[in-house]
Amino acid sequence: MFPGRATVVGEKMRGDVTLRDIVKYTLYSLTMLLIILMKTTFFARFRLFGASPDIIIAAVAAVALFEGAQAGAVYGAIAGYAVDALGGTGVMLLPLPYMLLGYICGAVATDYYKRSWFLFLIFDACALVVRAVTTLFYIMFTWHGFDLSVILGDVIVPELLATAAASPIPALLLLPVFLIFRKKKPELD
Repeated sequence: MFPGRATVVGEKMRGDVTLRDIVKYTLYSLTMLLIILMKTTFFARFRLFGASPDIIIAAVAAVALFEGAQAGAVYGAIAGYAVDALGGTGVMLLPLPYMLLGYICGAVATDYYKRSWFLFLIFDACALVVRAVTTLFYIMFTWHGFDLSVILGDVIVPELLATAAASPIPALLLLPVFLIFRKKKPELD
């Protein structure tokens, strides 16, 4: 009835799902919830540079750095949906740029460069640009009549500075999960 080999739902293409994988991604999910709670409670009231930092996008860059393109893209899409759902704006704008950021950063981290804090800072700078462009598009499509210099000075630049200042927080929260579950290099005899 079915030509070729059928793939069981939930089966990984490169091996089976292990209990270790389930625990690892459960811990990443719980850490995502903690970061989202920090964003919606603490950073909603404590504003750096007059703006609420987007620590979620820094978390997406960190997961992409730690786990690669596939995990970064999935984490980015889910985090984007969560932020938009809790934001109350009614516009689902963040899942696509967060997913693309996670995928591209993860692909660069696994294929071209050694994972390091310097690479995280580069990814974080890319995340800041993605966030600025996303915010600008959101303002362009939702506000009627705006002055670009006012938007840059009152919204985008303060948000970029706040996000840059707070971006190490999610990376440091996610780092223990990565360190516990990273694959050990085989020892040579």
